[in-house]
Amino acid sequence: MIFKGYIDESYGPNQNVFSLSCLIGRGKAWTELEHKWKLHLAAKNKQLAKAGRQTISRYHASDCSGCRSEFKGWSRDERDAFVVELFGLLKNFPSHTVVFDVQLDDLCTVFPEWAGDRLEAAYHLLTGFLMHQIADDFKKQPRGGPVRITLFHDWTGGNGKYNPVILRSFTQQINDPAFEERDYFTTIAPSQWRHSVALQPADLVAFECFKEATARIEARKSRLSYTALIDMHAFGIHSKSFNPKSIRALRARMEQQQKLGLVGRD
Repeated sequence: MIFKGYIDESYGPNQNVFSLSCLIGRGKAWTELEHKWKLHLAAKNKQLAKAGRQTISRYHASDCSGCRSEFKGWSRDERDAFVVELFGLLKNFPSHTVVFDVQLDDLCTVFPEWAGDRLEAAYHLLTGFLMHQIADDFKKQPRGGPVRITLFHDWTGGNGKYNPVILRSFTQQINDPAFEERDYFTTIAPSQWRHSVALQPADLVAFECFKEATARIEARKSRLSYTALIDMHAFGIHSKSFNPKSIRALRARMEQQQKLGLVGRD
């Protein structure tokens, strides 16, 4: 059973709420989705070019939502119609998403030694949790053969700054003999949106999950787009949040592991 998972992150300008998600599907399903996704973008660009307007290089969730950058000048109705069609493509894409979110202020209060680069801490911590949750979810599902999952993640920080952090976390999990499902995973690799259309739907899902985490923290209603996403029959999601209590419990567990001679975050 060969699966591909595409990891993307989303966080606000204040770098507090941080969400990391992984959108997983079968290889053939990804190929079909990417083909349909490219056709949708090509049709939109043909329409834009005919009107003498700027074309778009890709779907970028935050820019599209804010009607900025390549989406500058779009009306909200035009934006919504464009995204609704993307949701239509995902509707028939059998997938499973795992997402974790954390408030980095809380994380660095409990782990002040991580405050020097809070994004590094988030990438390292949540990559490991994603892998364990993915493995746990797949273990519970009946399969006709061994599970093999190849992971890809977006080029972090625009310049790949945190790519080594994600790889280090992945390697740490694979080398952990206590991680019984480590053989589920083959490799992890960074990829740029120019070379991987699949990162665009992963971006859509990551952005919606981030917005939902923010809404939950601010006690606001879920966005209609998020509700539409989780209501899709083919879309499955497993979402978890770290709160101050769970972060303190994590620190206590890590300190116990260190006493037993196990390696911590670094």
